[in-house]
Amino acid sequence: MAFSIHQRDGLIRKLATTPFDLLVVGGGITGAGIARDAALRGLKVALVERGDFAVGTSSRSTKLIHGGLRYLEMGDVGLVFEAVRERQRLLQLAPHLARPQSFVLPVTENSKHGVFLLDVGLTLYDALASFAGVMRHRALRKKPLLRMEPLLVAKGLQGGARYFDATTDDARLVMANVRGALTAGAVPVSRVSLEAPIVQDGRCVGAVVRDLLTDITVEVQAQCIVAAVGPWSDQWMGLWRSALPEPDQAPAAPPPLTPSKGVHVVVPRDRLPLTHAVTMTSHLDGRVVFALPWPHATVIGTTDTNYEGDFAEPGCTWADADYLVQTANGCLAAVGGPLRVDDVISTWAGIRPLVAQAGASSYKTSREHVITVDPRGLVAIAGGKLTTYRVMAQQTVDAALPLLTEASATAVKPCTTAELPLPGADRLPTPNRPIEVLAAGLVANQGLDTASAEHFARRYGSDCQSVLAACADEPDGGDCVLPDLPYRWGELAWLVREEMALDLIDLMVRRTQLYYVAGERLLPLAPDLARRMARWCGQPPATARVLSEGLVQYIVAHRVQSNPVADAA
Repeated sequence: MAFSIHQRDGLIRKLATTPFDLLVVGGGITGAGIARDAALRGLKVALVERGDFAVGTSSRSTKLIHGGLRYLEMGDVGLVFEAVRERQRLLQLAPHLARPQSFVLPVTENSKHGVFLLDVGLTLYDALASFAGVMRHRALRKKPLLRMEPLLVAKGLQGGARYFDATTDDARLVMANVRGALTAGAVPVSRVSLEAPIVQDGRCVGAVVRDLLTDITVEVQAQCIVAAVGPWSDQWMGLWRSALPEPDQAPAAPPPLTPSKGVHVVVPRDRLPLTHAVTMTSHLDGRVVFALPWPHATVIGTTDTNYEGDFAEPGCTWADADYLVQTANGCLAAVGGPLRVDDVISTWAGIRPLVAQAGASSYKTSREHVITVDPRGLVAIAGGKLTTYRVMAQQTVDAALPLLTEASATAVKPCTTAELPLPGADRLPTPNRPIEVLAAGLVANQGLDTASAEHFARRYGSDCQSVLAACADEPDGGDCVLPDLPYRWGELAWLVREEMALDLIDLMVRRTQLYYVAGERLLPLAPDLARRMARWCGQPPATARVLSEGLVQYIVAHRVQSNPVADAA
């Protein structure tokens, strides 16, 4: 189903003319999951997002689907149990988006726990998944561990373990849910801000929204408003409740949030060519930081600190980048000498909307979610983890059903998201290693080299045939955007036409990972990228300048902020 700027006016008209059961506010993973779940149950659903889909927290995670090994140490056994089950479910329902990843966890002479206790903890971690994970862990002595990951610093190393979790492209996981919601009948629209509630007889019956591309406002009628707005939950609920008449008995307020800033840096793969992901304990403060191998780069992250600044663009300071680089240097021996902040290709920073706990730092705050129901037509969800988004969505829709009319609620079908594959996994060739089988077929039948076949199969799953057709139809569509990276011009055209990319930042940062792995190498390409995108969107050539300038400004703004010590000197 086409999903681009060419369909957008029609979606806006539907917002204005359709009486909805649910109006979901927030186009991150939770909002997208809610919209898909509700639409699959037969509800009439609208989803509005004031930026791009996944523009906030949901594209700025560590991009892991995991149970949370450190949460087990904190005693969050229930959260870990739920997460490892959802990890396994995603590996089955979206194998192109959730992929097994081996991790090594080194134990040094300064580690809090020795190899024996680590082995016990990982045995429990495996058991919580009923040993249904990708593979069971294995405890290792020093020499076998160094053979497995040669970049580990040998000095002080006592041994460790290899265990398994999964990785994802978080923004593409969001987009798969948005597309799934659209296919099920939902009306998802980005660049639409929610201006004010519509109140009738003491309850919310809809909202006034503004199309940020045209500055046109429309009224959206809905029986229930569902807020999945991440760090903005406190602000959003306060604003909306103040617009409602004072009730005889005020409904329970949601617990406040403790926003936590998480920063990641990307360094060249030839500087840190890891064989496995590495779970590091920072020698600076004892926090867990990951080093993750990507095909064309290595990611180090995340920080986890309390934050009170701008939620939209928290930024990576020099101190943030230096902390991550120094943490990596304490555990890993980079090729060519210790890593430096100057090695950083690109960065991302996001805000985790953690539910506040008295006396707990952001690092030790639980990742549990909280759903708040206001019987006057409002439901809000805050907190939670990327891994458990499907359960969070299911529970939120369940919580909203009592606020609907009897006719709407009784017609609702059961939740099917636990069994229904996400888009891109719905036409895979076999349930046994489907992505590998798909990639092998692309090599045999399409003549692709192995690296290109793996790229298309792993990013698009069963949609890869449609992407390859776009590469064939587009002039020079089979050419790579950059010669050492697998992204092709026709692939970008497909993403614009099928996944509602509206500017080059959407395209370079969230629909692809070109910005992260290429960084400032995109700057000279910006005019050509912009000209092509304007053509794909059916926009006049003058639009290209705006698109190009937007990408350049984004890249410059996301450079590591300067070193305050050097500046002072």
